[in-house]
Amino acid sequence: MKSTWSKLHKTLKIGIIIFILGTGPLLILLGLDTLGLIDAGNAVGPGILAMLSFYPSIILIIIGSILTYRKRKKAKLS
Repeated sequence: MKSTWSKLHKTLKIGIIIFILGTGPLLILLGLDTLGLIDAGNAVGPGILAMLSFYPSIILIIIGSILTYRKRKKAKLS
């Protein structure tokens, strides 16, 4: 039986990875700052990374979801 990750279209996988790697550092930094573990100050670097990777990853996730749906629908008909 295949795992869920292997059933997804490549475009969807790439979009999810870009989303996590692009917004992850900013979210971790903001979380640690909220907990008081570090003083983040002005998080310009992770903010720019999140800004540049957010919209392309969302577009890839939407396209990949449509392609995954079409692939599953086609496999179900066969």
